[in-house]
Amino acid sequence: MKIVNVNAYTFLELSDKAKQKVLLWLDEFPLEYEDEDGNIQTQYFYELEPNDIEDHCSLNGYLFDIHGNAIHHIIEKEEA
Repeated sequence: MKIVNVNAYTFLELSDKAKQKVLLWLDEFPLEYEDEDGNIQTQYFYELEPNDIEDHCSLNGYLFDIHGNAIHHIIEKEEA
C-alpha cells in the first residue's frame, strides 16, 4: 500500500470553474421536498447561494480536489 498526501478543499475554497464541476455533480441528485400544498418539488443546487451549498457539503462530509472532483470517499480515518 502506498500513502499519498492530497490537498482536500471545501466548496468555498474552490475556483469558480471547480465549483461549477461540483454543482454538476450535486445536481445529479437534486433535493426533493414537499411544499405547503403537499406537492413534491425539486431544488437544484445551482439555484442555491454558495453558503447554502457549503453547508450542505459540510454536513455530508464532502471534500474536493482542486479541480472539483469529490474525494471524501477515498479518505481513510486513522485509528486512534
